[in-house]
Amino acid sequence: RRHTRYIGDWSSDVLVCTPEKWDLITRGWRGTSADNDLNPANNKKKFIDLVRLLVIDEIHLLGEERGAVLEAIVSRTRFIARFVKEEMRRKAQSKDALGANELLADEGSTGQHELTRIVGLSTALANPYDLGDWMGIDTKGHGVAAKRGLYNFRPSVRPIPMEVHIQGFPGREYCPRMATMNKPCYAAINEHSPNQPVIIFVASRRQTRLTALDLISYAAGDENPRAFLGCSDDYVESVASTINDQSLRHTLTFGIGLHHAGISSHDRET
Repeated sequence: RRHTRYIGDWSSDVLVCTPEKWDLITRGWRGTSADNDLNPANNKKKFIDLVRLLVIDEIHLLGEERGAVLEAIVSRTRFIARFVKEEMRRKAQSKDALGANELLADEGSTGQHELTRIVGLSTALANPYDLGDWMGIDTKGHGVAAKRGLYNFRPSVRPIPMEVHIQGFPGREYCPRMATMNKPCYAAINEHSPNQPVIIFVASRRQTRLTALDLISYAAGDENPRAFLGCSDDYVESVASTINDQSLRHTLTFGIGLHHAGISSHDRET
């Protein structure tokens, strides 16, 4: 099916974009002209009414800087879905009721479900019921359909078994809190995965370097600075000599790599 894109033409049924871009596209989705067919700018947005699935990754970012954009597109999508559904019901009451009823049945809009399904993907949440209720899920009922659409995937459903250990850290300021987490992170590696590869996620490229240096310092404090090195010194030195990034070249000699957007493609492949 061919639709008209907000900028240019596109002939796909799937659109992948950032929340900010979709927010921009869906603004003024009804247009400003009484005769939309005569307004080219409005015609370019007709495909918005046809969207039946909106998938939002990392919806837990609602509480972060871009949360206002996510809140806007979810609320607007639900409003558009209700508006389009009501328009279809009006057509069902017109002289062409038979055709409209068939259209309603095809779209699945004769029931209580909203016309556009919204799927929010998230990491662990402290308030999943509040978020689900805001997205249109019945979180307060007790019937068969209650909480349908709200899923919690526990580690037991993973194809590879995983143990989860959670440790909290106080402090509102980012940098001091991250600094206090490095030593417990080193202790967790020694306790849970001393001989297996480990991935540590941090929130910035600067923090990748700081965390790696702290891990090296803690290992040196245990009189084993190359505790994470799983190969000979000669081999790792030969590999490190080909690395352009100075921080990566240094940490790599201790068996710790870095990965962020600032790493060149050559260093990533190496």
